[in-house]
Formats: sequence, C-alpha cells, structure tokens
Amino acid sequence: MERRTFIKYAKEGTIASLLAGSSIRALAANTDPENALGKAVPETNALGDKVYRLPKDLETLVKNKSLLKKPKDLVVASYVFPNYHASAIHDKLYGPGWTEYNLVRNARSWFDGHEQPRGPLLGELDESLPSTWEKYNTIAKQSGIDVYIWDWYWYNGEPALHEALENGFLRSPNANDVQFACMWTNHPWYILYPTEQTDGKPAYPPSYQPPDINLQECWRSLSYIISRYFHQPNYWKIEGKPVLCIWDPNRLEKMIGLQATVKLFADLRQYAKTLGHEGIHIHSSGFYTPNSKEAGYDTAGSYNPIDWTTRRFQPKGNAISDYEVAAADVAFRLWPEHHKDFEIPYIPALSPGWDSTPRYIKPKSKPEVPNRDEWPRCVIFDNESPAAFKAFVQAAFSYLNEHPDVPNILTIACFNEWSEGHYLLPDNRFGFGMLDALAEALEIEDTAMLHGM
Repeated sequence: MERRTFIKYAKEGTIASLLAGSSIRALAANTDPENALGKAVPETNALGDKVYRLPKDLETLVKNKSLLKKPKDLVVASYVFPNYHASAIHDKLYGPGWTEYNLVRNARSWFDGHEQPRGPLLGELDESLPSTWEKYNTIAKQSGIDVYIWDWYWYNGEPALHEALENGFLRSPNANDVQFACMWTNHPWYILYPTEQTDGKPAYPPSYQPPDINLQECWRSLSYIISRYFHQPNYWKIEGKPVLCIWDPNRLEKMIGLQATVKLFADLRQYAKTLGHEGIHIHSSGFYTPNSKEAGYDTAGSYNPIDWTTRRFQPKGNAISDYEVAAADVAFRLWPEHHKDFEIPYIPALSPGWDSTPRYIKPKSKPEVPNRDEWPRCVIFDNESPAAFKAFVQAAFSYLNEHPDVPNILTIACFNEWSEGHYLLPDNRFGFGMLDALAEALEIEDTAMLHGM
C-alpha cells in the first residue's frame, strides 16, 4: 500500500481491509484447481477498456517507433528511502540498532508461489556507512542513474533518518558520481509493523507528526535543506536552480493554507538567492493539487503510481494484480491524462514493482468470490520482470519525445525500498536484472559484465 493510503487507513483502524495479494492471481483466488493460477487475464479493465500489457504491446501503443529513442540529455532520477541503517528515531521506537531489514528478513509467503522473503543480493548493507554508498554509487552510475532523490524527514524539530545521507552518501569517496536532491516528506511517521488488537484489527500507534503542522516548522525544516545541502557540488539543479521536492502538496496546502504556501515558497526562493543560488525548482512528487501553478510548483510527478493506478484500472476480482498491465496503464493512460489535466509539466514516474506485505499481518480469511479489497487488501503483482520494466522505461522515452514541453527527466521509485517491494538494487529473484534492464533501455553497453566492479 502506498504511504498516503497507509496513513489514511491507519487513522481509521481499518488497515486490515487493505492487505491482500499474491503474485499469482489464481492461488490468491483460492478457487477450483482449474482456475487456481488465474491464467486468464480479462480482455477489459475495470472501466471496460481493452487491456494492454508491456512489453508485448509497447510498439502497438506507441505507434511511432522513433519515439522509443532515448531523449537527448535525459536525466534519470531514483528515489531513496533511508531506513536501512540504525537511526536515532528507531532506537527510540524499537530498540538499539533496529532497521527495516528486520521486516524484510522476516517476511513470509502468503500463498504458494508468493515470492517472499525478497532479500538483498549484496547483503544487508548498512546505509549509514560510506562504503555502502561507494558500492551503490558505482552500481548507479554504471546503470544510468544520474540522481538520487532522498526521502528527507523532520520530526520533533530536527532531521530524522538522515544518517544514511549525512554519514553514508555524502562521505562516500565517489559521491560526486551521482547527483542528489531532497524530497521534503511531510507525512506522519508510524510504527511500521502493526499490533493485532483483541478485536482482530491491526493498530499502528502514531509516533511523530511531520513539519507541516504550522508555517514556522515548515520554514525551519525547509530552510535547513536549503542551507545544508544546496551548496553541495553534486546537488541536482534544473536550469541552474537547486531542486526541492515536496511529498504531499495537498496535505501542505490543507495544513497551512494556499496563501501561506505561496508565501512560504516565495520566501524560500528569496532565501536561496540570498545564499547565492539562482532560485529553487520546486517539484511536486505526488498528490497533485489543482493550485500547483499558483502555489509555485514548477513540475509535477508521482512517487510510485503503479499501486493506486492498479486500484483504479484493474478489476477487484483480480486478487493478484498484473504488473505488465499496470505498467501499460500508467504509461498510456495515467501519464497522458496528467499531461492534459495538469497546469504544470508532468514528469513520468515509474517503478519496477510493488509488494508491501513485509509490513503487514497476513489476513486470516479469503472471500468466496475473489475481491482484492477483502483479500489480500493490498496490491501484489504477478509478472514483474526485467523485460517488462525495460519496456516501461522505453514508454517513458515515448512520452517525453511526444511532449517537448516536459523536461527530459524520468523518476523511478525506488532505488532501495525493500519493504514495499519496489527497488532497483539486486535481489534474490532477478539478481541485477532490473538495473541491467534500465541500462539496456538507456543503451548503456557492458553493464551486465560489471555489476559494481
């Protein structure tokens, strides 16, 4: 489940109603053996439209093969979730040294054929160490990743989960091989694994509120990013302006109001100029607000759109969702829709997969008639593969070539988010497959012979 949905249902105490899925549709359905694998994919989606899939239908959907060529001066940015190292905040919430590798390592299969646990092929590397990022930076550069967008947190009046960026990446000897930017991540921080209550419902005790609780805390946290990071030689810039990403523009606007948001962004831009920068390029990383242009955003995107796009387009009767279909829906339904409807340029966002079951208690029963909302109550994909992801990347090329008003940038969620099942780093299913698929799409040769060496 993507984080906004997670938080919504955590507040309502109905998280259990959102968890379910498996990578093989029929086993999840748990019906007769003939239908157990759910091999038959509906010819139409939840809206009654014809179903397409990647990579099979890529050229049909693009129509003009020349659009599949990599755009000139393309920038590939990948989000980084810094939760795989010991941190001060988790030392308080759990115990000394706790990391989310604990959830990844202890994940269990929910049904026959469910590929859990998924482990990091390189081992449970401590992301607060420069040596870890020395390895990761080498892999990223070889695979065509130009930028890390760091999920950046601020709780209780100070940075949180910052140890990977501060102690690891910025101190790595090859940090300048990869640019970076910060995404101000304005959502509450909850206990990541539920507690089952006596009524059978899971509870997620809230722990910390984000900095958008008032204008003063917004300023303190955002000005910290500007003063601490914008001067770094490898900080990402678009047209000379440092990039600042905002996780949830809708929430920010709701919490402090539109006019306060306008003033906040204006003041931040002026502050950046006072420090010698040309201004700020503000990117909306998700949860688009129709007031984006007025508020002062320059571009919009999505963090990981395949989860909620699947809920929108794939029938609920598909207890297990199809990645190949989801990728096609995102690329050829969602992106064009956003380009048409948004007042600011929409940058294509994609992902190699999704499976967040390591964060959930397995639901105890399945409905007689398959219903994704009742079981497994979350999105789990079948048909994730390097080939499908490569086609997804190429579809982003097509979108960018077709829309010259959009900066030649694509974002990928995520580089390392193991516990939600969307990551590029090598794992125990495909090895370096997703990274190699990205490199192939980017026309980078011989990456498969290097793999970080």
